[in-house]
Amino acid sequence: MKPKPEPNKKIMKQFVPVIFTDEHYLAVAKPPRIDLESTAWRRGPRFIDLIDETTGAKSMRSSGDSDGTLTPLILPERYATGVALFARTAEAQRRFAGMARTGKLRFAHVVVANGKPPRTRIAVKPNKSQTKNKTAKPLQQSAKIEMLDSTKERHVARCNTAASSFEEVRKAFRLGGLSIEGDQFITPKQAEKPKQLQPRPLAHLEQVIFPHPFEQNREVNLRASIPGPFLEVVRSGSLRNVHLNSALSIRLSVLLEKETDCLRLFCGKFEGISGLIVDRYKNVIEMEMQQGKFQGDDDELGEIADWYMAQLKAKTVYLKRTARTGSTQKYPIELLRGVEVDEVTVLSKGTSFIVKPGQGLSSGLFLDHRENRAYVAKLAQNKTLLNLFAYTCGFSVAAAREGAKTTNVDLSVASLEWGKRNFEANGLKLDDHIFIKSDAFDYFKRAERQKKSYDVIVIDPPSFARTKKPKRTFEVKKNMVDLIVGAMPLVSGGGHMLLATNNRALPIAWLIEQVEDAVDRDAMNHKRGPRSFQIVSKSKLPVDFAADRAYQKTIVVRFD
Repeated sequence: MKPKPEPNKKIMKQFVPVIFTDEHYLAVAKPPRIDLESTAWRRGPRFIDLIDETTGAKSMRSSGDSDGTLTPLILPERYATGVALFARTAEAQRRFAGMARTGKLRFAHVVVANGKPPRTRIAVKPNKSQTKNKTAKPLQQSAKIEMLDSTKERHVARCNTAASSFEEVRKAFRLGGLSIEGDQFITPKQAEKPKQLQPRPLAHLEQVIFPHPFEQNREVNLRASIPGPFLEVVRSGSLRNVHLNSALSIRLSVLLEKETDCLRLFCGKFEGISGLIVDRYKNVIEMEMQQGKFQGDDDELGEIADWYMAQLKAKTVYLKRTARTGSTQKYPIELLRGVEVDEVTVLSKGTSFIVKPGQGLSSGLFLDHRENRAYVAKLAQNKTLLNLFAYTCGFSVAAAREGAKTTNVDLSVASLEWGKRNFEANGLKLDDHIFIKSDAFDYFKRAERQKKSYDVIVIDPPSFARTKKPKRTFEVKKNMVDLIVGAMPLVSGGGHMLLATNNRALPIAWLIEQVEDAVDRDAMNHKRGPRSFQIVSKSKLPVDFAADRAYQKTIVVRFD
């Protein structure tokens, strides 16, 4: 059994800094769009427990009634930022709850607000007559609102109150004639099928003050600095850095993994900036700007590059410009910042891959298949794997590290040679691995004649391809079922087949239909009953691609 992933302590401190800790309490500055009570990665510890371990704060916990689990006392709304407070013991929780009931807590919330306030400072008092909606609960606590920075009708505003509830803060601003930027109701239907990034409230719990319940005459003053993007929104009207920062925070679970240093950092309009795709390969950033979709200019692209270099300590930023749909124009890849890099060796789930981020449209590694490679590696442990459309042999290398013997088929000799280098980068000898320059359909004929059989087959074809030798046009929508039919005689009883497509128009249900059609056709070809099968996995996109739900679809099929 492999040990659990070891977190990157530097990343943890950067994204979720500890602002207070003693034997009774732990407080951190929460990043946007992160649930500190959720697991950091699958079957892993909670984010907050991970913080406790990596900062050394865990050793400060008293031995009394603690069971080692932190209990949340104050948590900003999921999409908000700011002070998050946890109790280390049941007694600390009980005493804090007593202070909350007796009104000994004070809070300062900062938001980006819209509207025309009557004054720069507003006092709002509880008053049942202030709400016109008879079913709505009135404001429970008085509040003082202060404009910190303003441009026309947009403001950075602070609300001082004894209420921790975001709903109470929302009411206070409404009574002051203001609305919170991004604070919009999203219907379940809108949440299910987003066409672009949905608005989120720009709210921040800046400060929490309370008397320390275990120490007389001591006041605890917890403060999390106002996010820089709040001021930028007010002064420039741009939400760009809000979107960049939010997207980076969402990827915290991947950034924390020491065994992974390559991922997608930004998914275009689905994360708030149309036409901008950003990938990270260790210390190299690759930005893609889609012509006609990205609304900024070259200066803004440079500012985005500088932002990523500062946040991730990158040494190089490349820019790829992609043409409008239907255009044949080609653009050279530009070195936007830093020094030229011919290639870089990255880690994905502990497997090393050689990538070339400054050369061509593809860098040599499909980042969206990170979890699929790990899944296939487990399936193929000490077994045989056929990797069709192998490209640089990503699936095969991951499986080979688990003892698999692989056969890699691709029409490009250069890609297969690149794949061999990936094997060598992981200290794997090539003796148990075969590399064949061939069209997939031609290989099926050869392998069936030779009575080949494989435990796992990977089929991840391009959406469209045209080859000269053999002269053939491949369209995934028309020919996927042909691939499955050709591969079925080669998959052993109890074996598995991974099928994937990055065609945005084809849903995962379509993949399942292709399997059903292929099984029927295989039965007709061999004049026997249909081979039984089971869909054992419908893989979800990893967190760094999840915003773009149509990006790639994958299923794993088990054949009896």
